[in-house]
Amino acid sequence: MKWLFPLAKRFIAGHDFDSAIPVISKIIHDGYDVTIDYLGEISKTEEDCEKALKQYCDIIEYYALVNYPLDISIKPTQLGLLLDKEKCYARLNEIVHRAYLNAMTVRLDMEDSSVTQDTIDLAIRLRKQFNNVGIALQSNLYRTDKDLTDMMNKKISVRLVKGAYKEHINKSYKQKHLIHETFLKQALRLVSDRCRSYYHFKNDTTPIPAIGTHDEKIIDELLSYFNRFNVGHEDLFIEMLYGIRRDLASSLLSNGYCVRLYVPFGTDWLPYTLRRLKEFKNMKFVFTNVFKEIFS
Repeated sequence: MKWLFPLAKRFIAGHDFDSAIPVISKIIHDGYDVTIDYLGEISKTEEDCEKALKQYCDIIEYYALVNYPLDISIKPTQLGLLLDKEKCYARLNEIVHRAYLNAMTVRLDMEDSSVTQDTIDLAIRLRKQFNNVGIALQSNLYRTDKDLTDMMNKKISVRLVKGAYKEHINKSYKQKHLIHETFLKQALRLVSDRCRSYYHFKNDTTPIPAIGTHDEKIIDELLSYFNRFNVGHEDLFIEMLYGIRRDLASSLLSNGYCVRLYVPFGTDWLPYTLRRLKEFKNMKFVFTNVFKEIFS
């Protein structure tokens, strides 16, 4: 799979944190917000979990020194969710606590549906102590309407995404028009809720809700809603993956919207890259630029 690495370079900031820092610095300089993801999931050993813990603590320490209010995205299985739930919680607790002390936010990434409830349980437990924790929810799952209500009731910030994992038909929507309609309805709930100051309060570090999508039609419909109901640009982050639809991200940013780029780094790039390549709408854009990446 080494032939895929030129493609991976488009989606990842570096093979380690040191090589990712200059890329992240440029993104910040260009005016984007950033959420950092240290690539890796389903750690198989306690040693791997401790390595991930140390890496996230190093990230927090670095950006605390440069006084940047970073957002961090973490997959719970990377910290041992499938090995020992209590140890996983302890590691997450340490990361969220360190982030809280430095005015940073942490969001639990959502993985496949086998760990959805466990991830939600972790977020609820962490939120009882820290208000800087949020979660990602996948709108293609049938259960997400209820999960979204529960998260809003518990004042846990949500990043809404369509969902990139292959799920059984008895767990998720498969038809494109249903996925689109469901995502839009849930996104509008988040925006409406934000307008009622449901999440964010003065001097609070609660993460602002986010919509994670590159779907221009959905974004256009959301922005139309913004305009009709005078929703402030600061009421929602539009999150996009690093390296995908740079043109759209730049346009949104130049028009005053809050755009946050999801920036991964690390050696475990293959699963992440394959998920990106499976998203058909991105393929044309990626392949028209891949040769530039190969010869850069």
